[in-house]
Order: sequence, then C-alpha cells, then structure tokens
Amino acid sequence: MDNSINTHSLGRLSRLFSTLSAPSDKVRSGVWRGRFIGPWWLRGTAPTLVGLTGLPGWQGKRFLDPDRAANIVVKRGATTEGPMMNWVRCVSTLDGKDGVGLRYVADAPMPWRWVTDELRAIDADTILGMTVLDVPGFRRIGFPFLLTRK
Repeated sequence: MDNSINTHSLGRLSRLFSTLSAPSDKVRSGVWRGRFIGPWWLRGTAPTLVGLTGLPGWQGKRFLDPDRAANIVVKRGATTEGPMMNWVRCVSTLDGKDGVGLRYVADAPMPWRWVTDELRAIDADTILGMTVLDVPGFRRIGFPFLLTRK
C-alpha cells in the first residue's frame, strides 16, 4: 500500500473511499492496528479530540466475533477495550453505496452512540474507515482512519 495515503486531503480520501468495496466477512476477526490519516491538521488534532470523547490512546479495533467489535485504547499505560460496536450492513451516508460498518451500541458514551464507522477494503489486510457522526451538519462528512491487520 502507498504510504502517501496518510497525508491525502479529505476530498481525495472521500473519492478513494467511494471507489472501494466493502470488506469481506473474513475480516471480522483478530486485532487491527489503527491510525489517523488525512491532512496535517486532522492527524494532529484527532488523537486529542478522540481522547476527550472517551477513547484516549486509541490503538485500533478488535473483532470479538463476527458481529461485535471493540476499540483498543491505552489508558494510564494499560491496554483496554473501549466502547462496543456491532457489525452492520448499511447504505453509506457518504456515497449512497451498500456497505458495512461498525455502529456503536446505544449505551456507548456520547458522542459515540451517534457514530458509525463505515468500512471499505483497500486490500485483504488494510481497511479505510470513515467515522460518520449522525447529527445535523455532520452526516455527510467522513473522518478517515486506517486499519491494518496485526
């Protein structure tokens, strides 16, 4: 995979996302290392913003079974699991294509209960995710991240 994706603009990442297909069901296992991507200002602010909203030290995702996943976070030097998510088939709010995502459970802390991480496969071991917030003014904006199989 081309590492220049790390610094692509939001527009370029959105266009790339729309060309990709949903990841196969086979990806729903194991640990996936996460990292924030996009323009410098987003890469620089995302860790702080995500930390302030309940996911400090976000490291990626762990698929617990074919239907559930959890975020991996580091709090006070200890690795733990963050809010739970359910695997869902959905129509993308970003491009209208059928796809898949991880929807946070109803009792997740705010704002996560209003979030879906839409997922598309770059290759068998790399997923481009777009975090979409289901609140007015943000439903058509994707905040990008990359997952790489560990």
